[in-house]
Amino acid sequence: MRFLLLTACGCLFVVVLTHLAEWLRLFPEMGWGLPDSPGHYLDLVSAVSAIALLVSAGVVRLLRSD
Repeated sequence: MRFLLLTACGCLFVVVLTHLAEWLRLFPEMGWGLPDSPGHYLDLVSAVSAIALLVSAGVVRLLRSD
């Protein structure tokens, strides 16, 4: 369960870093803010992965508590 939580935290950290890079206009070739850019998909995949991992950790915790 800790591995799932740590990985989810890492994904959320990537989301924060992508938003920070967009705000600071770092790596303009990533096309931050554009709908079909690599930066958009990096942010999207990281956010969805974090949610899935957090839900998985919650399910594991519920199953172990019985």
